[in-house]
Amino acid sequence: MKVDENDKVKEEIIKASGVVFERYGYLRVSMQDISNECKKGRSTLYHYFKNKEEVLDAVCGKLFSHCLEESAASISKRRSFSANIESFNSIKIKNLREVVLKYQLVIDDLKQDPAQLMLKTRAFADDEIALVKQMIRWGIENKDIVELSEEDTQFLAETLSAAFKSFEQEIMIFGRFPQFESKIAWLSQMLHKGLM
Repeated sequence: MKVDENDKVKEEIIKASGVVFERYGYLRVSMQDISNECKKGRSTLYHYFKNKEEVLDAVCGKLFSHCLEESAASISKRRSFSANIESFNSIKIKNLREVVLKYQLVIDDLKQDPAQLMLKTRAFADDEIALVKQMIRWGIENKDIVELSEEDTQFLAETLSAAFKSFEQEIMIFGRFPQFESKIAWLSQMLHKGLM
Protein backbone atom coordinates (compact mmCIF):
# COMPACT_ATOMS: atom_id res chain seq x y z
CA MET A 1 0.00 0.00 0.00
CA LYS A 2 1.07 3.57 -0.64
CA VAL A 3 1.39 5.98 2.25
CA ASP A 4 -1.67 7.93 1.14
CA GLU A 5 -3.68 4.69 0.89
CA ASN A 6 -2.70 3.94 4.49
CA ASP A 7 -3.85 7.40 5.50
CA LYS A 8 -7.10 6.91 3.61
CA VAL A 9 -7.82 3.58 5.33
CA LYS A 10 -6.98 5.06 8.73
CA GLU A 11 -9.30 8.02 8.08
CA GLU A 12 -12.09 5.65 7.04
CA ILE A 13 -11.66 3.73 10.29
CA ILE A 14 -11.69 6.95 12.35
CA LYS A 15 -14.80 8.24 10.56
CA ALA A 16 -16.68 4.95 10.99
CA SER A 17 -15.57 4.77 14.63
CA GLY A 18 -17.05 8.20 15.25
CA VAL A 19 -20.40 6.92 14.01
CA VAL A 20 -20.23 3.83 16.23
CA PHE A 21 -19.18 5.82 19.33
CA GLU A 22 -21.95 8.33 18.71
CA ARG A 23 -24.50 5.52 18.44
CA TYR A 24 -23.39 3.29 21.34
CA GLY A 25 -21.03 5.27 23.57
CA TYR A 26 -17.60 3.96 24.47
CA LEU A 27 -18.10 1.06 26.87
CA ARG A 28 -20.56 -0.84 24.68
CA VAL A 29 -18.42 -0.66 21.54
CA SER A 30 -16.09 -3.45 20.49
CA MET A 31 -13.48 -3.59 17.76
CA GLN A 32 -15.91 -5.88 15.94
CA ASP A 33 -18.54 -3.11 15.93
CA ILE A 34 -16.00 -0.73 14.42
CA SER A 35 -14.95 -3.38 11.92
CA ASN A 36 -18.56 -3.89 10.84
CA GLU A 37 -19.19 -0.16 10.45
CA CYS A 38 -16.10 0.57 8.37
CA LYS A 39 -16.37 -2.71 6.44
CA LYS A 40 -12.76 -3.61 7.18
CA GLY A 41 -11.48 -6.79 8.73
CA ARG A 42 -10.43 -6.77 12.37
CA SER A 43 -6.85 -7.50 11.32
CA THR A 44 -6.90 -4.23 9.35
CA LEU A 45 -8.14 -2.36 12.46
CA TYR A 46 -5.40 -3.88 14.59
CA HIS A 47 -2.83 -2.89 11.99
CA TYR A 48 -3.67 0.77 12.70
CA PHE A 49 -4.86 0.67 16.32
CA LYS A 50 -3.94 -1.56 19.28
CA ASN A 51 -7.37 -1.30 20.89
CA LYS A 52 -10.57 0.73 20.99
CA GLU A 53 -9.02 3.28 23.36
CA GLU A 54 -6.49 4.17 20.66
CA VAL A 55 -9.37 4.44 18.20
CA LEU A 56 -11.24 6.76 20.56
CA ASP A 57 -8.06 8.82 21.01
CA ALA A 58 -7.86 9.22 17.22
CA VAL A 59 -11.52 10.27 17.01
CA CYS A 60 -11.04 12.75 19.89
CA GLY A 61 -7.87 14.03 18.27
CA LYS A 62 -9.67 14.79 15.05
CA LEU A 63 -12.55 16.50 16.87
CA PHE A 64 -10.34 18.57 19.19
CA SER A 65 -8.02 19.51 16.34
CA HIS A 66 -11.01 20.84 14.38
CA CYS A 67 -12.15 22.88 17.40
CA LEU A 68 -8.71 24.43 17.81
CA GLU A 69 -8.37 25.19 14.10
CA GLU A 70 -11.67 27.07 14.05
CA SER A 71 -10.75 28.92 17.24
CA ALA A 72 -7.33 29.84 15.85
CA ALA A 73 -8.96 31.18 12.67
CA SER A 74 -10.90 33.68 14.79
CA ILE A 75 -7.85 35.46 16.22
CA SER A 76 -5.73 38.12 14.57
CA LYS A 77 -2.83 40.42 15.36
CA ARG A 78 -5.08 43.34 14.36
CA ARG A 79 -7.60 42.62 17.14
CA SER A 80 -7.31 43.61 20.78
CA PHE A 81 -6.10 41.14 23.38
CA SER A 82 -9.57 40.91 24.97
CA ALA A 83 -11.29 40.45 21.58
CA ASN A 84 -8.90 37.62 20.70
CA ILE A 85 -9.31 35.87 24.07
CA GLU A 86 -13.09 36.24 23.87
CA SER A 87 -13.53 34.97 20.30
CA PHE A 88 -11.00 32.15 20.71
CA ASN A 89 -12.70 30.78 23.81
CA SER A 90 -16.28 31.41 22.66
CA ILE A 91 -15.77 29.55 19.40
CA LYS A 92 -13.88 26.73 21.11
CA ILE A 93 -16.61 26.24 23.70
CA LYS A 94 -19.39 26.39 21.08
CA ASN A 95 -17.61 23.72 19.03
CA LEU A 96 -16.88 21.59 22.09
CA ARG A 97 -20.52 21.88 23.15
CA GLU A 98 -21.57 20.48 19.76
CA VAL A 99 -19.12 17.60 20.19
CA VAL A 100 -20.44 16.86 23.69
CA LEU A 101 -24.04 16.86 22.47
CA LYS A 102 -23.19 14.58 19.57
CA TYR A 103 -21.13 12.17 21.68
CA GLN A 104 -23.14 12.37 24.91
CA LEU A 105 -23.07 8.59 25.39
CA VAL A 106 -19.26 8.60 25.22
CA ILE A 107 -19.08 11.48 27.70
CA ASP A 108 -21.40 9.61 30.07
CA ASP A 109 -19.18 6.52 29.82
CA LEU A 110 -15.99 8.52 30.37
CA LYS A 111 -17.48 10.28 33.41
CA GLN A 112 -17.18 6.90 35.15
CA ASP A 113 -13.41 7.32 34.92
CA PRO A 114 -12.70 11.05 35.44
CA ALA A 115 -8.95 10.56 34.95
CA GLN A 116 -9.51 9.17 31.45
CA LEU A 117 -11.86 12.05 30.63
CA MET A 118 -9.27 14.56 31.82
CA LEU A 119 -6.58 12.94 29.67
CA LYS A 120 -8.77 13.20 26.57
CA THR A 121 -9.33 16.92 27.14
CA ARG A 122 -5.63 17.52 27.96
CA ALA A 123 -4.39 16.04 24.69
CA PHE A 124 -4.15 19.39 22.93
CA ALA A 125 -2.96 21.51 25.85
CA ASP A 126 0.40 22.38 24.26
CA ASP A 127 -1.25 23.52 21.01
CA GLU A 128 -3.76 25.61 22.92
CA ILE A 129 -1.08 27.15 25.14
CA ALA A 130 0.92 28.11 22.02
CA LEU A 131 -2.12 29.92 20.60
CA VAL A 132 -2.79 31.76 23.88
CA LYS A 133 0.89 32.70 24.01
CA GLN A 134 0.60 34.11 20.49
CA MET A 135 -2.37 36.25 21.55
CA ILE A 136 -0.34 37.57 24.50
CA ARG A 137 2.63 38.39 22.24
CA TRP A 138 0.34 40.24 19.81
CA GLY A 139 -1.13 42.18 22.75
CA ILE A 140 2.38 43.17 23.84
CA GLU A 141 3.49 44.10 20.30
CA ASN A 142 0.36 46.22 19.82
CA LYS A 143 0.94 47.89 23.21
CA ASP A 144 -2.49 46.58 24.19
CA ILE A 145 -1.07 44.98 27.33
CA VAL A 146 2.08 45.58 29.40
CA GLU A 147 5.46 44.18 28.44
CA LEU A 148 6.08 40.74 29.97
CA SER A 149 9.20 38.63 30.23
CA GLU A 150 9.29 35.38 28.28
CA GLU A 151 8.90 33.47 31.55
CA ASP A 152 5.86 35.53 32.56
CA THR A 153 4.37 35.21 29.07
CA GLN A 154 4.67 31.41 29.25
CA PHE A 155 3.24 31.35 32.78
CA LEU A 156 0.30 33.57 31.79
CA ALA A 157 -0.41 31.44 28.70
CA GLU A 158 -0.44 28.23 30.74
CA THR A 159 -2.53 29.78 33.52
CA LEU A 160 -5.13 31.24 31.13
CA SER A 161 -5.34 27.96 29.27
CA ALA A 162 -5.85 26.01 32.49
CA ALA A 163 -8.43 28.50 33.79
CA PHE A 164 -10.48 28.42 30.60
CA LYS A 165 -10.16 24.63 30.43
CA SER A 166 -11.69 24.41 33.89
CA PHE A 167 -14.45 26.79 32.77
CA GLU A 168 -15.04 24.59 29.67
CA GLN A 169 -15.36 21.48 31.80
CA GLU A 170 -17.95 23.13 34.05
CA ILE A 171 -19.97 23.99 30.94
CA MET A 172 -19.47 20.75 29.01
CA ILE A 173 -19.53 18.11 31.70
CA PHE A 174 -21.67 19.66 34.41
CA GLY A 175 -23.97 21.89 32.34
CA ARG A 176 -23.17 25.08 34.23
CA PHE A 177 -23.13 28.65 32.89
CA PRO A 178 -25.75 28.40 30.11
CA GLN A 179 -25.04 32.05 29.17
CA PHE A 180 -21.30 31.43 28.90
CA GLU A 181 -20.74 33.94 26.06
CA SER A 182 -21.39 36.94 28.31
CA LYS A 183 -19.20 35.41 31.02
CA ILE A 184 -16.33 34.93 28.56
CA ALA A 185 -16.68 38.54 27.38
CA TRP A 186 -16.60 39.76 30.99
CA LEU A 187 -13.58 37.58 31.88
CA SER A 188 -11.71 38.69 28.75
CA GLN A 189 -12.27 42.36 29.52
CA MET A 190 -11.26 41.88 33.16
CA LEU A 191 -8.04 40.10 32.10
CA HIS A 192 -7.28 42.84 29.61
CA LYS A 193 -7.72 45.59 32.19
CA GLY A 194 -5.49 43.73 34.62
CA LEU A 195 -2.71 43.56 32.03
CA MET A 196 -2.81 47.21 30.94
